[in-house]
Parts: sequence; C-alpha cells; structure tokens
Amino acid sequence: MLTLAKAALLGYSAVNAWTDSHQPGIGISLTKAGANNAKNVVAPWIFEFLQDVRLASVDFSGGSLTDLIIKVPQPPLEDIGINFEHASNGAELIASGIEATITSNFSYTYWITVTGEAAIKINKLALDFEVDITTQKTPVGVAPLLNVQKCSIIVNPDDVDITLTGGLASRIAGVLIPYLKSTVIPDVITEVETTVTSLIDTTINADLYTYGVQVEVPELGGIMADYGQMATNAQVTSDSTFEMALNGTSFN
Repeated sequence: MLTLAKAALLGYSAVNAWTDSHQPGIGISLTKAGANNAKNVVAPWIFEFLQDVRLASVDFSGGSLTDLIIKVPQPPLEDIGINFEHASNGAELIASGIEATITSNFSYTYWITVTGEAAIKINKLALDFEVDITTQKTPVGVAPLLNVQKCSIIVNPDDVDITLTGGLASRIAGVLIPYLKSTVIPDVITEVETTVTSLIDTTINADLYTYGVQVEVPELGGIMADYGQMATNAQVTSDSTFEMALNGTSFN
C-alpha cells in the first residue's frame, strides 16, 4: 500500500501538477519535465508489481502450470526509455533486454501423466508500458487518475530456457519444453499483463483517490499544495523555476 507521501509524490511527478487549458485531460497537463519525473517514480512502482507476480494456474492442452511465481527485476533507470505522448497526455516507458524468471509446478499427460517443477528463465524481454493522466473527483477534492493504456511484455521463444525436474520429467521434456516455449509462455505473459494492469489500476488509483488531493511540490521546499486549486496559468520553466496560482497567491 502506498504511503501518503508516495501518493502525493506520484501525483506531482506523473503530471508535474500544472494545468493548461490547451492540453487534453481535465485540468491537468503532463509536461516534458513531468514525464521525466514520472519515469523516476512510476517505473520503480511498475517493477515493484512485476517483481513478484503470482498466478494460481495456467491451463493448456494436456496439462497445467500451477503456483506460478514470476519475477521481473527492474533494470537501471537509465536503461528505461520514455516517450512523451503529447496528444494523449501520457507517457510511455520502454525497456528491453530485461531478464525474468518463472517457477511453477507442472502436470502434463502425454502417454503418461508426469508431475514436477518447472524453472523458466527468460534471458531477455521487452516492456512497453503507457499511462495517460486525467483526474478523479473525491469527496474532498480533485486527485490525479492514471489510466493504463498499454502493458505489453514481449518475449521471443528463443530467449527462453526451461528446466523440468521430477521423477519422470526427462521422459516428456523433449515434447513439453518446446510446447511451453511456443504456446504456454505467451499465455502466461498475457496473464501477467492483465494482472499488473489491474493491480496498478486498483492499487495506485485507490491510493490517489484517498491521498492524492494534496500534491507535494519539491520546488517549494516540499510544500503540500491542494491539487484542485492549481490554476490554468501555472507553468514550469526550463530552469525548473515556476509560478503557481494557489488560493490567489503567486509563488516563483
């Protein structure tokens, strides 16, 4: 669960907290500076979800994987690219060459039924994640709202290594491993994409609903500003100074 400070920081970093009547969204404009700040804050949270994704089961013809644990460690922030999606008021995070692991139990019936454990190593995968920014109304004011537009994890079967262990695993490994690579792993990845998107939509936005009405403004020494009172003439300049209309008071 996000803390109050983290939720407020996300609100600031994701949108840079300034409004612009010429931008899409309701009273929010994502600026280039805000997009870059978003990468530094949102990327670790995305990978926090990806570091421990658990799926009860993924069924396939002849068998199933159960008790899956998927871990996708975060690469260095400098290896994560960002595209500023001006038209949709959003930011797209892109990374490639990421390693990942999947552990699970398996059951497979070929000419016999074999059970055991599967250790799956993905030597490199690519992630393409886009989040757009709007607002949500809360009982006490306006807060940011993150809309996940894309969560795409791309895996080439040639970049996957699988080891099966269990009493008779070697008997069916030659049949099951290629099938897992070509057919089952893509299904697992789809489940991960859906799960992570749901977690972000529910967890982060729920915390922003509760805590995101006030936004921390680092340029003002960490002052907490009421998100809904930021006026349309607020702006950030290239040297990171800004003016913000807040309750009729101008800060610079």
